[in-house]
Amino acid sequence: MDARAPIRFGLFEVDLASGELRKQGVRIKLQEQPFQVLVALIERPHEVLSREDLQKRLWPSDVVVDFDRGLNKAINRLREALGDDADHPRFIETLPQRGYRFVAELESAAAEPHEPPIVSEVPLAAARRLTRRGWIAIAGGVIAAPLLTLGYRRLFSPPARIESIAVLPLENLSGDIGQEYFSDGMTDQLIGEISRIGSLRVISRTSIMQYKGGARKSLPVIARELNVDAIVEGTVLHSGSKVRITAQLIRARDDRHLWSEEYERSLADVLALQSEVARAIASQIQIKLTTEEQNHLSRTRPVHPEAYNLFLQGSFFLGRGARGAAKSIELFKRAIELDPSQAESHAGLAEAFCYAAIHGLLPSAEAYPAARVAAIRALALDESNASAHDALADVIQGYDRDPAGAAVEFRRALKLSPGSLVVRVRYAENLTRLGKFDEAVQVTEKTLALDPVSSGSYSSRAMILFRSRRYDESIQASQQALEFDPSSVQALWWQGVSYAGKRDFPKAVAALTKALSIADGPLFRGYLGFVYGQAGEKDKALSILKELALMSKQRWVSPIDHALVYAGLGDADSTFAWLEKAYQAHEMRFELASLYYDSLRSDPRFAGLARRVGVVPQALALK
Repeated sequence: MDARAPIRFGLFEVDLASGELRKQGVRIKLQEQPFQVLVALIERPHEVLSREDLQKRLWPSDVVVDFDRGLNKAINRLREALGDDADHPRFIETLPQRGYRFVAELESAAAEPHEPPIVSEVPLAAARRLTRRGWIAIAGGVIAAPLLTLGYRRLFSPPARIESIAVLPLENLSGDIGQEYFSDGMTDQLIGEISRIGSLRVISRTSIMQYKGGARKSLPVIARELNVDAIVEGTVLHSGSKVRITAQLIRARDDRHLWSEEYERSLADVLALQSEVARAIASQIQIKLTTEEQNHLSRTRPVHPEAYNLFLQGSFFLGRGARGAAKSIELFKRAIELDPSQAESHAGLAEAFCYAAIHGLLPSAEAYPAARVAAIRALALDESNASAHDALADVIQGYDRDPAGAAVEFRRALKLSPGSLVVRVRYAENLTRLGKFDEAVQVTEKTLALDPVSSGSYSSRAMILFRSRRYDESIQASQQALEFDPSSVQALWWQGVSYAGKRDFPKAVAALTKALSIADGPLFRGYLGFVYGQAGEKDKALSILKELALMSKQRWVSPIDHALVYAGLGDADSTFAWLEKAYQAHEMRFELASLYYDSLRSDPRFAGLARRVGVVPQALALK
């Protein structure tokens, strides 16, 4: 077969020089593996190629991969591109227990091409020789360069300007559901690396994870839903001490395949792998990196494989919220024991302790000092770790009661990782503590751009709108969050207290009661007790106080929850008594500027307490 002449069958033609499949002159997106299957089949038309023949063609013998799954996926994608039907094949026939056969007639298209062929800078034969040399090098232990494992690398014309991107969940090729934490973790880390590019809008994890597995929507539909210019999708295989990632970049507006590559590293070099993928994507979309961004993406170090595995597991459990916080702390601690020099584990531990304090899972006086130690240690190891700056900011705000000092750390974290949704949400909350309500609401607009199709960004916006006393808008944002996730306790929380702000107590009770049915604990009981008190249902409010007292015998219950109920009942003395206990315990949920404590503002004790807990006068301007 002449590699220079396109081969035609039906309405299709295969250009071996450029590595493209075209239909009536229009390029069709096709990944490297399916394309190589097509080339193998048309090289031997009407002959049966066994699965073993194709496996040898696609993967060298020393490569660890799920052959059956990979080959099935390649065949299916090839059939999708050709519009072929396995039951009634026009091009590719399946012979059970034997293999596959190309059944269409071939003809040379050299004499009448649909369009001028795109000449590859690397001839096919040379590329194949290069690939074989690459595999020989890998067999010898050299795994430092990207692998061109599928025949040759396709070359494309420069893409149009790309300013926004979504990294879809990497597909776990191990076949082991127990490895999902690894594929999810690698997705998170890749998003984090790319998010450091300030001029690029990168969709957050919470929005992209809904496209994981199953009958996923088409890429153009996903791109429209996320409002992005391009999509990155790929696979990850973790086997023994090796990690392999394949990644491809697709332009959204025309579903055009712009770039694909495969990388393999030892697990010890996984940070280098992540950085290299991020740099390659930045290069392909022609984003100009700042000197600081270039330095970060070029700075890598080896990791302790088992410790890094534990770090990924800890991150997985932390992402599960209250259900996984305790487990994440345990895993991060184990990772640190194995490798005290791993900054990521210290930063993860700091974030986990902050989460435990914010949600009342541990006393603030216990959680925040531990978080500070972990964050400072992480920054001593890596000053550019945005998560560590974020956790330290939370400690300064919640424990030191210094919102202005916390703002400095939040801004450092945002500079290092402008695409971080968590940092942006916490910074918006910090702005409300500084009385900068309009600015805080503006920050939530960015969170919606980063996280457009999940409940998290709408819930956080509802929180900021509630703090800004824009109750109708908060209720609307909460409802939008609930449309994505009807069981979102955060959305129900802010919807409930916003209804209380409008004195619509039946709806407030309904929302908070539902939240309590999903997340049984003291947090929502305190707010529900406040609403009962405001609604004049004294007996129900007192019943909540009894429930809190019983719970406190078995677990930590913040004094804030008791104070909320007494505030709802209008019992100023008891409210201040419990707030004082909360102050002594370094509790951080002092929302003195919110509606909960409006009835106390004229009390002389209020101003003194507000000053001690760091509430600035501007934050008290709204009422």
